Parts: sequence; structure tokens; C-alpha cells
Amino acid sequence: MKMAASFETSQNKGSDVIYDVCCSVCAEDSVYKEGLFYCQKCSKSFCNECVLMHNRILKDHSVSANGKCDNWSVNKKVDDTLELCEEHATEKLTMFCEDHEKLLCQLCLFHNNHRQCSHVVLLSDKCKSSTQHMNVADIASKIEQCQKRLTETMIRSEQNKKSLQKSYETILKEILDFRRQINDTLDRLQQQTVKELDKLYSSLTYSLDTELKTCVTFISKLKIHTTKSKRSPEQEFILNRKYIDQTVSAELFLQKAPTSDIEFQHNTDLETCLAACTDLGKITNRVGVVSHKQVDPNEVIRIKKKSTFHVRSNTDKEICTITGICEMANGNLVISDFNNRCVKLLDQAYNVIGQEELPTYPRSICSISPDEIAVTMRDEIHFLRVDTEKIITIKHIQLNHSCYGIATHKGDMFVTSGTALLQYTTDGRLVKKLYEDTSSNYLVVGVAVSPDGKRIYLTDKENSRLVTLAMDGAVTATLQDPAFKHSRLTGNIHVAATGQSTNLKLFF
Repeated sequence: MKMAASFETSQNKGSDVIYDVCCSVCAEDSVYKEGLFYCQKCSKSFCNECVLMHNRILKDHSVSANGKCDNWSVNKKVDDTLELCEEHATEKLTMFCEDHEKLLCQLCLFHNNHRQCSHVVLLSDKCKSSTQHMNVADIASKIEQCQKRLTETMIRSEQNKKSLQKSYETILKEILDFRRQINDTLDRLQQQTVKELDKLYSSLTYSLDTELKTCVTFISKLKIHTTKSKRSPEQEFILNRKYIDQTVSAELFLQKAPTSDIEFQHNTDLETCLAACTDLGKITNRVGVVSHKQVDPNEVIRIKKKSTFHVRSNTDKEICTITGICEMANGNLVISDFNNRCVKLLDQAYNVIGQEELPTYPRSICSISPDEIAVTMRDEIHFLRVDTEKIITIKHIQLNHSCYGIATHKGDMFVTSGTALLQYTTDGRLVKKLYEDTSSNYLVVGVAVSPDGKRIYLTDKENSRLVTLAMDGAVTATLQDPAFKHSRLTGNIHVAATGQSTNLKLFF
């Protein structure tokens, strides 16, 4: 069977096919041709050209054509790898853990701590006791659908790569333009400051020139009194009187004459602002919203099907109580486990693949970037980075109030304290208090922001209400329902892409 793919051989440039079975000899030279013949003694497949050489050299070997040999290599390859463990590639699968619904080899049992599981059975026993029968047609249909979706995803990924390149170039241009705007603003501030400097310099220079002229005038006038000549008594009196007056004027001038200099005091507000900045702007992953058909906003959404998955890890000491859940960019989930004071990373099959212990009980959780989450506990918010298979604590900030619910939108954090909703930046700076109700302790618990950023939803535990706010904090609607009265102070709210809000209580 041939499948379309971006595949190129060293012999046939531009070839776009791959084969179920390739010629073993050609493959050693990175040349990929279809294997049409199979030698059981050599355990190799051959193309049209290589089979001729094989038959000339090894005349006693029997060669079979494609499909005419029970031990055709592709079947053998499938049989050989089917029973092998994916994690421990050399070990055969021999057991099944019913607690985690996972196939196990001997190494899985001892190294992955399945020894503590109470329901690990041999595959032979599982097959005997199993009452489930495989529907081959149903499985084949699901495989076909999955392959179709994967192909569509590949096409979308190629399109997204082109779109991503355009986004990169556009954002880079925006960054450079923003930098030029900053430069222009700084140039304007510099010009204004230099203009004020020039003005002050001119004023002080004029004052000093005037001062010099005044000094010269006084010196020339006082010099007359030092000349020796015959004068009448009246002239001496006049001269002495003028001397006294001019001396007094000169003394007054000398007392008032300041020492002129210029100093520069930095704009500390500007310095502080720039020092507090860590970048020119936040770079985030803009996830496209899937378009939905028009729905009735009053329609009751009902659950048609549900599945239960075990998320208990080997280090858990208490019953898991999930107080928050969010999805990462790669499709993995992060959940906060209140009783075990940790956050857990789940793969798309809902297996626990990573875990990070927390200092105390997590109340709520939200995603703040494609690979970062924020968790509320007591009066703190902890920020964690989520990698492929692990979670790492990056930092935490302490606030001056209790922290319950948390949500983010376009770089802003919205945190509830039990009595108020407050807006913060992601580095912990308070922007403003949007809403407050101090008539009881737990009136503002859960929080979510609509996808369009026009509404904020709050849960009121005391009165079993959902409160809808405008972005300025004004109450626009309320809804009373027993579902909003939580047994634990978490109150996670999830908002559908249609704008409808749902209150989820998850217990595992």
C-alpha cells in the first residue's frame, strides 16, 4: 500500500511515496524502493534489481513474491513489535494493571511502582476472564477516522506554519515600530530638556554679563576717589558723600550677586518605570477560536456521555480532590489536587506524567501562557512552567488578602479574595479593585472572563449565585442556582466559546 508523504530518495528526487515494505539492500544506502520479493533465509526483502543479484549469488535460497509467503517481513515486523512495551522497547508485555488500565512488562511492574496496585493480572488470565469482545469493524472505522483527522491536522499544521511566519514578521515589525515610537518620545523629551537647558544658560549668561558691567561701573566710579588733587571744602564734602553712597550701593550689589551654576536632576519616575519593565510587551500564543453554529443562549446544555479516569499517583496520601483544571497548548491537562497539595500533569490519555508538590492547599488554577500556569493558595499565587513531562515552580507572589479564584485575559490577572475582585498585572502589581461585597465572607469566590473579554463571571457561595460584571466592575446580571453553592471554596468556572458559563465540580 502506498501512502502520500514528503519523502525523497537519493535516486529518484521528487518521489513522494513510501512503502509498507522497502528493499533491505537499497535502504542501507538511503535509497527507498518497494520490496517486491522476500527471502526467508536472509530475512530480507528485495526490489526488482536487487533480487536478480541475490538469486545469482545465493542460488540455494528460495525467494517468494509479495503476499505469497506466510512469513512476509511486514507481518513478522508487526508480530515482533506488537507485544513489546513502548516504554521498555526490549521487554514483552505480560501483564495488565486494572487500576490504571495499562499494559505492563516486567520492568513496568518494578520501576513504575505498579507493585502497590491491587489489581495486576497476567494477560493470559485477563483474556480468559474478559467479557469484552473486539468489534473489528468498529476499530477499523475509528482508525480510519483517526487517520483522516491526523491528515487534516497535518494540512492545517502546514497552513499554520505559513501563517505563523507571517505573524512573526508582523509582530517583529510591530516591535521595531514600537521601539521607534519610544525613540521618538525619548528624542522629544531630550529636545525639550535641552531647550530648557539652553534657555536657563542664556538667562544666567545674561545675568553674569550684567553683573560684570555693574562691577566695572562701580570700579570706575570709586577710582575717582583715589585720585589726589586740590579741591575746595565743598568739593571734598560732595566727593565724600558720593563715596559713601556708592560704597553702600556696591556693598548691596555684592551681597545680592549670586554664584550661578547649573545642575541636572534625573526624572526618577522615568527611571523607575523603565527599571520595572522587563520587555517591550508580552508575547503570547493567540489561539484561534473555533467557529460555532448559532445557539440558543437559553438552551440547557446536557451531558450526553462521561468517562472516569483515575488520576491518583503513587505518592498520594489522601483521596484526590480536584479543585481546578486547565488545558495546555499541546493538549495536556494540568489539575490541582487539593487534598494532596500538588498539581498534576496529565497526557491526552489522562495518565499522570508529572507532578509538583505545593507548600499548601491549591484553591484554583488557570493558564497564563502556552506553557505557564498560575495557582492560588492562601494569600499567594504560584507560577509554574509546564514542560512536556514535568511541572516546575518558577516564582510566587504574596498578596495582602486571601486568594481563591483566578482568571487571566490579555496579560491581566483577576483574583478573588472572598469579598472582592481585584485586577493585577502578572508581576503582582495591583491595577484596581473592580468589585466588592463585604456583607459576608464568601460572596466573591470563583471567577472567569468571557472569551471576548467583555464580561466577568463571579460565583457567590453564600447566596448560590452567578454574578455577571462588565469589565468596569458594574453588575449586569445575576443567576441563582444551587449548583453555585460549593462544598469547598474553589469555585472554578469555565466559559464555553459561545460565551456561556458553566460551573464545574470535579471529584476523582
